[in-house]
Amino acid sequence: LFVVSAYAQAPKPCDSPAQWEAREIRQDYSKKFAEYRKLSYDETNKRIREVEEIIIGTDKEYYDRLYLHNENKNYSVNLKTRKCEVSALTRPFRYRGVYPQAKFDGIFNIGAVGVSGEVVAVQAWSANITGGFFYTGLVTYPSCYPVQNIYVSKEYGFEHSDYFDLNIGIVDLNVFVPPRECVQAEKEWEMKNISPIV
Repeated sequence: LFVVSAYAQAPKPCDSPAQWEAREIRQDYSKKFAEYRKLSYDETNKRIREVEEIIIGTDKEYYDRLYLHNENKNYSVNLKTRKCEVSALTRPFRYRGVYPQAKFDGIFNIGAVGVSGEVVAVQAWSANITGGFFYTGLVTYPSCYPVQNIYVSKEYGFEHSDYFDLNIGIVDLNVFVPPRECVQAEKEWEMKNISPIV
């Protein structure tokens, strides 16, 4: 006599590509806020480059931003004035694929099921993150490419990002070199942040 038993096991978070480039639309509906970005994302080295158009109400601004999390630096160039500001980062690195401690919520299809080439399978994931963040995200299945992320927190509100035209890898790694407009601003920032020797 043999007894066979099977236990359904929830999937573990899949590994999204560590380096990729895409277009991103990020919105906060409560603040009438939208950003349209060209995004270069490097999870391995915790680097993000965003060239963005920001719309708040009827106002539009244009920025080139570089976030170097391992160096705790943010470079921000106003593309209208060409002025650069360098500062310490004010928020943690945000995973754009599946958050590492996320739980599996389900799998479903987007598009026209039964029509060849008109459907993509996606997995849904979510997590309550230390520090008061809630995350939910969609990734393609089985490749684990980011489709959508939502982060909710008291500090930053409701942030909804959709990704499209995603390409794996970084075409030009110089995208993570600080903009030339920031050379002087970085020197000034470093001088202000040098601790005196006592």
